[in-house]
Amino acid sequence: MKRTLALCIACCSMAAAMAQAWPTPQPEAKAGTRWWWLGSAVDRQNLEWNLDQYARTGIGAVEITPLYGVQGNDKNNIPFLSPQWMQALKMVEDIAAKKGIEVDMNCGTGWPFGGPHVSLEQAACKAIFKDTVINGNTVYSVEIGRTKQKVKRAAPGGEGWVVDHFDREAVRNYLDRFERAFAESGVPYPHTFFNDSYEVYKANWTPSLFDEFQKRRGYDLRQKLPELLGVVDDGNQVLCDYRETLSDLLLENFTQQWVDWAHSHGVKVRNQAHGSPANLLDLYAAVDIPEIEGFGLSEFGIKGLRTDPGKTKKNFSDVSMLKYAPSAAHVTGKPLTSSETFTWLTEHFRTSLSQMKPDLDLMFTCGVNHVYFHGSCYTPKNDPWPGWKFYASIDMSPTNSIWRDAPFLMQYIERCQSFLQLGQPDNDFLVYLPVRDMWHQRGPRNDDAKWESKDRRGGEDLLMQFDIHTMDEKAPQFIRSILKIDSLGYDCDYISDRQLAKVRVEDGRLVTEGGTRYRAIIVPSGTTVDSRLQALLKPVSSYVINGEDTEAMARYAKAESMKHVLGLRAIRRKTDSGHHYFIANLTPRDIEADVPLSVSCKSGTWYNPMNGDITPATVSEGMVHIALRSGESAILQVSDKVQGQHTTPVPSALATEVALNGPWTLAFTEEAPKVERTFQLAKPQTWETLDDDSVKVTMGTGVYTTHIKLKAKDLKDVKRWQIDLGDVRESARVYINGQFIGCAWAVPFVLDCHNTLRKGDNEIRIEVTNLPANRIADLDRRGVKWRKMKEINVVDINYKKTTYGDWAPMPSGLNSEVKLTAYR
Repeated sequence: MKRTLALCIACCSMAAAMAQAWPTPQPEAKAGTRWWWLGSAVDRQNLEWNLDQYARTGIGAVEITPLYGVQGNDKNNIPFLSPQWMQALKMVEDIAAKKGIEVDMNCGTGWPFGGPHVSLEQAACKAIFKDTVINGNTVYSVEIGRTKQKVKRAAPGGEGWVVDHFDREAVRNYLDRFERAFAESGVPYPHTFFNDSYEVYKANWTPSLFDEFQKRRGYDLRQKLPELLGVVDDGNQVLCDYRETLSDLLLENFTQQWVDWAHSHGVKVRNQAHGSPANLLDLYAAVDIPEIEGFGLSEFGIKGLRTDPGKTKKNFSDVSMLKYAPSAAHVTGKPLTSSETFTWLTEHFRTSLSQMKPDLDLMFTCGVNHVYFHGSCYTPKNDPWPGWKFYASIDMSPTNSIWRDAPFLMQYIERCQSFLQLGQPDNDFLVYLPVRDMWHQRGPRNDDAKWESKDRRGGEDLLMQFDIHTMDEKAPQFIRSILKIDSLGYDCDYISDRQLAKVRVEDGRLVTEGGTRYRAIIVPSGTTVDSRLQALLKPVSSYVINGEDTEAMARYAKAESMKHVLGLRAIRRKTDSGHHYFIANLTPRDIEADVPLSVSCKSGTWYNPMNGDITPATVSEGMVHIALRSGESAILQVSDKVQGQHTTPVPSALATEVALNGPWTLAFTEEAPKVERTFQLAKPQTWETLDDDSVKVTMGTGVYTTHIKLKAKDLKDVKRWQIDLGDVRESARVYINGQFIGCAWAVPFVLDCHNTLRKGDNEIRIEVTNLPANRIADLDRRGVKWRKMKEINVVDINYKKTTYGDWAPMPSGLNSEVKLTAYR
């Protein structure tokens, strides 16, 4: 027997536990998904089937994004915003309403905004700079050109020039097309309009820029072209002013105008600001639901989590990047922050539910509370497998084998977001975003920049676009400051100049325009405190911390020991009755400790979002007992009032392990291709290793069954049983004596199974579902033409054409010993 981290059985009032309940989830607590329409070639029967699948699995919102079509299917394509397309939208709205699904819509096709109605005169604009020698003097001038960028991944009826986002009239004309389509069709507007990340390239000008610059900056940019281009050294002040002007125009002429137009029709706006040449905080704050993006897979080193070397992308969205959108929402009082979730975690057909959870938890701890998958592709029900696919992973669709156990992921998301949408944010500090210091940097020209001719300059280094892939180059000191604050156990939200101007002091706290309260504002190390910033800080001067001053921070706020001592990730929110935390162990270590909280705590309750369990917390003298295995997460709700609980800490339970030595049988269900045999196994093993051609390539569910006999002494004094499945490839439903006890879809693959075991014979049945990788590799080896989408089709994580025929078989099924653990 041994001591274990797994269970700390508190001697506390069960009545107190029963009095607690999960918050009633709002519809927004369910996960949404980006719903790609290839060629918009949809029909009622298959819309019904797709939406029914989404509803049954637990998806609560679809965002329609039309794209390029499918090869040989042109006759079924529906042009974007045509009368037929609008009727398809109406069908979706009618079907979805009956199924409780929200309908959102991209305000365009593909990305970025543009299309056939955008004239070249209102398309994305660039400057062409010339230097000419006249009478021995160099004279600089500028010509206005067009980038001629077209909409990327455009759908039929959506092809055309990208619109000039800085031009108010151009944006107004762009929106008029939608106005006419809805007015003429009578189709109700969607719940929300969406805009993807800003991927407008080399658009560094607009026809009104000289006039707008003069009005906003107070001097004539025509007279400062040498300074703008860096020929004359002025400390890059003109460059900074130019970039700030573009930021203002993008905010006012595009984002705010789009939001005002949508609101006039009762529609909300969800927007990804990253990638923009503007202050991201102001753009995010202008919309109803700011949206950040995860791009790639984070490497946390979580114990037991499968890795896939060479077939994953590094996550470019670290903590510092993920906090931009939540910060804007918190500061301005917006209740929801969404995320484009799981973009390119791995190669297609190789992403498991277990690989999704850590990056999901990271987003939650950064302030995301309204998840959208990237994504789901509309596909006809009877289309040959794998059906219609978007070129980038992940694939959250009914034709993916992970769909079988995806409802348990959806339940997890809904439970977490029911708490993360409850109450108000309770972060410690505001952190000033020194965007003007960033704007003062003159970065290298893009690799693909070209001189227009010997005497022309393209001005390629004028733009500074804050995309997730290069933020470490543009804001290295700011990132270091944020990660330092985070490591010290504090949480923060970023604030812009516009937002800082609206901050007031109230009852010893800084209060933002949205009513959110903070203890102080940190001006990060390296920030230039110019006269503008001095004026903004003067009204709150008693609450300013210069740099990452540990002692100063400690004077204003109490750090969370669970973060800076234990290394846990967490976010705290508050309600009228107390506080609650979402906590995730994203370390390689199992963690168990008694820790103080930064808020008053006399009682508490643990909520397990994996299975819905509610248990009283062990609280003693303000210390809370925390026990989380590597990869686990939990929600802790605390109060400064005693709620009938004993506060005496209880030691961990003694554990006895019982190995399930077999023999085992393995049969298959819901598999393709079909496996006819049933296999007898001495111990659990993955099925691609078996001597049978069909199991090596099948996608589906293997059912492992064994029996164990227990004696009365084995059951005596056992307070709780658990089953540890070890290494699961990739998710598993478990039944004991015919009773479903849960789905193990994320590490650690451990489930509670109390009150299911009995004296005598016990049947253990484990239904393991694998990934589609082996099946798709078999199709490629046999030359089956399943890549039938137009344009980019399906590519690898490096956007290259690929074949999966050389993939080694992926382990599928139970990959280790299975054991029962009795806690006494």
